[in-house]
Amino acid sequence: MTTPGADAESPAERALESRLADVRLLPPEVDPGLAAAIVRTARWQRAVRAPVVLAGALARAAADGLGILIGLGKEPRA
Repeated sequence: MTTPGADAESPAERALESRLADVRLLPPEVDPGLAAAIVRTARWQRAVRAPVVLAGALARAAADGLGILIGLGKEPRA
């Protein structure tokens, strides 16, 4: 079985077409636990996202405040 419209002219192209034909004949292996693992991962990431975003915002605010206190902030315009 070759790819429709394929013009395998070189030996490398013919070898690739042969390997692709072999791959097409093999059914994909499905792991029954894969979907459950993906859903589990998505759930804990969704649960952790809000606190991590909040911690990042607080850290940024603390860094900005510290920068202002020690004079690293932008100079006020006159």
